[in-house]
Amino acid sequence: MTTQQTTRVVPAGWYQDPADDAKVRWWNGLTWTEHVEMKPTDQRAAEARELERQYGISTGESEIITRRASKTLDARGPATGTIPVQGVAAPTRPIRTGTTAAWLLSVTPVLTTVLTAIAGYVYFYVSPTPLVAVAAIVLVLMSFLWAVGDNRALENRGLTGPPAILGIVPLVGPLLYLIARRGRISGSSPLIVWLVLFVVAILAPAALAVTGGAASLTKALEVQRAVHADLVGSGSAISVTCPPILESTATGTVFTCDATLPSGDIGHVWVSFDSDEGHFSWALANR
Repeated sequence: MTTQQTTRVVPAGWYQDPADDAKVRWWNGLTWTEHVEMKPTDQRAAEARELERQYGISTGESEIITRRASKTLDARGPATGTIPVQGVAAPTRPIRTGTTAAWLLSVTPVLTTVLTAIAGYVYFYVSPTPLVAVAAIVLVLMSFLWAVGDNRALENRGLTGPPAILGIVPLVGPLLYLIARRGRISGSSPLIVWLVLFVVAILAPAALAVTGGAASLTKALEVQRAVHADLVGSGSAISVTCPPILESTATGTVFTCDATLPSGDIGHVWVSFDSDEGHFSWALANR
């Protein structure tokens, strides 16, 4: 013995609200939603005329009669054969304006700082190559590609973004693009993040200058460059690595740098500050 069951499928639409005859509620095809609207005026007038025809009285005389005039929908959804209410627009969700590409553009101040630090390290501690220029070119190309990606994502959502070519402007391209983006669509978060990170990137060097860390850093780079040029340039060493930040540059201060010798061994370079003006000298330690 088999039992056949028929699955009721009710299309999404506006139907009479089970909790209020004067309103309609959005049925999404599976369950009731929180979207509620007043019934269209013409439908309320038609229901009133039907009540008057059936009972010969005004709809305002009896709330019970008013409720009987319309089929009440239970919590399980619209009854089979129920016609969706017309005249009310379907609820729409707000369009998201945030994209991954826009957030990547917003963090370009941090990327600029990191790439510059890496390029500087390679230049002073590995090999004096024009890596800074290469890093700048890479960052500009990345900004342009992210602007293109953001444009396409917005276009897929029915929105029009600013010209992607703004992202290729060196240094300020991401800022120009995000400003133009905010002028066309809602959402200021990527622009705000860019401005905050830019301020932080400016304040960090300023804090080093105030605390004296900047002078220690620049003197360390000067020592690194001079010792590297002398020993590596003369063939006495393959590479030289000095401390990136010096604890002191006072007269009589002595510290060591590591040098990789042609034999592959690690040697020491003694560096001493000889005057209050920051003059220094160095010597490769004998094995």
